[in-house]
Amino acid sequence: MDNNLSPFETLMNFPHSLSTLLPLAAMGFLTGCATLAPAPAIGLSVVNVRPMQSTLLETSLELTLRLTNEAAQPLVLAGSTHKLYVNDSYVGRAVSGERVTVPAFGTATPTVTVYLENLTLLRKASEFSQAPRLAYRLESRLHPAEAGLLGDLKAAATGEIDLAGLGIVPPAR
Repeated sequence: MDNNLSPFETLMNFPHSLSTLLPLAAMGFLTGCATLAPAPAIGLSVVNVRPMQSTLLETSLELTLRLTNEAAQPLVLAGSTHKLYVNDSYVGRAVSGERVTVPAFGTATPTVTVYLENLTLLRKASEFSQAPRLAYRLESRLHPAEAGLLGDLKAAATGEIDLAGLGIVPPAR
């Protein structure tokens, strides 16, 4: 091999290198230009809470949720999982295998049963009874029926329950 060749001449002397590099470079450019569709925007809110039953170790509540689809295509969910926190403490969970269709630019109101851990609630009872308000957070994972590249969708609902306004605890001084 002659070391006095220019870089261009060296490249031309190795056509197999050029034939290997060009397709790889083209694939790199093509994949760099591809974009994934954004995950659908889904809103979540809690619209009703109904006590169901209680045992020594567990209490169940029925939550009615409002799912809001902000996309132009309907969203079909195969199921969902939910974790409930009160004043930033985990207190229970729900799972649902109910198939729910949220229409394009529309809403659906599925219900889920949340199972609360009474021992956790008992440990927090004095804290909860002193607070004029309880802050809640519901963290949900929604499982599209046709996940494709989207995978699970995450959504959260937050709010407060005014215990003093409901007359459950005396107003704060």
